[in-house]
Amino acid sequence: MGVIQTFLSPGGQQHTFGTSTPNEILVGTLEGVVKLEKMGNEWQITKRSLSDRHVGQIIHEPISGKIFAGCHAGGGLWVNDDGKGQSWRQLTNGIDRPHIYALAVRKKGKEATLFAGTSPPALYRSDDLGESWSVNTSIYDVADTEKWTFPPPPHIPHIKQIIMHPSEKETFFVLVEQGAFLKTIDDGASFLDLTGYARPEDANYRDPHRLIIDEDDTQKMWLCSGVGLYRTDDGGNTYAHLMKRGERIGYCDFAFIDPRNSQTIYQGGSALSPNDWFKNGLSHSCVMKSVDNGISWRECVHGLPTPMVGSIQAMTQHNWGGGMTLFLGTATGEIYLSHDKAETWELVHSNVAPIAKDNHHLPFMSPEERQEPRAHMGR
Repeated sequence: MGVIQTFLSPGGQQHTFGTSTPNEILVGTLEGVVKLEKMGNEWQITKRSLSDRHVGQIIHEPISGKIFAGCHAGGGLWVNDDGKGQSWRQLTNGIDRPHIYALAVRKKGKEATLFAGTSPPALYRSDDLGESWSVNTSIYDVADTEKWTFPPPPHIPHIKQIIMHPSEKETFFVLVEQGAFLKTIDDGASFLDLTGYARPEDANYRDPHRLIIDEDDTQKMWLCSGVGLYRTDDGGNTYAHLMKRGERIGYCDFAFIDPRNSQTIYQGGSALSPNDWFKNGLSHSCVMKSVDNGISWRECVHGLPTPMVGSIQAMTQHNWGGGMTLFLGTATGEIYLSHDKAETWELVHSNVAPIAKDNHHLPFMSPEERQEPRAHMGR
């Protein structure tokens, strides 16, 4: 059996495919890209690269085989040309905001388009595998852009996710944290802000985190947010608020649809918000599962620490001919996997380095650790 890769990072690729379960993981961490390989029954770290960068996003472009890594704190965008994730070169032509928050790739026939989202919010596009980039200004034409914000000072928002429509090649979505859930149907020439999920009580707290589209029924979508999980059955016009702030996962960051039963949904997140993480020093994160289209939920934590200290900051779903493997990574540097639809979890590695978007690792460090240069890698 050859190399079967998957990728684990907060703002990068969250779905991979292969002929069997992966035997190699590339992980975006506070201390660069970490490669783990399956050696017999154990996973071992075999390579660290970009070790002076806080890597928050990793994606694989399947046509060329290239791997792209986006970095927080002005660390910029990097490419690995041979698909092995060992040597990297920086891409700078056209990206003038080097704090990368989101990466995405769209295939159209034998051509690929790359997208990058940044902080402050800017949407970049490349049609030549990252060698040059152009900025899309249409995202600023929607209403209320002056209200876009982010809770921690200095309150600078960012593009949290860019997701392609599975069948409409001119349609994609851009999520701004906090402020907007944008949709384009004309390849970015114009955008509509889908505000139907917002409630009067959180009118200034539009906090979309992650969008998941049901490929069997693309009108059905799941929206993870800072105030829980939503489902829309009509393409984003109306929403059911399935789990709310204060419930078991009130701060939802990830969701996945079971590839063999679209009524089965998995979500990962925290009972507490990031402000509470600082106060309590733990996240109370967990994974939950619904088999009835999100009506009822149960925790799937067998094999995970309870309570979980570091928040779940990355999840990936790897689908293969015989099943599905879920991976998760935490802000305290652990990686877990599940081969049985989240029923049980096993530890892959206990200390790869913190896996976190921006500064989401800091609540779980001691005051002394927060003063160390390692805590502010790349800044």
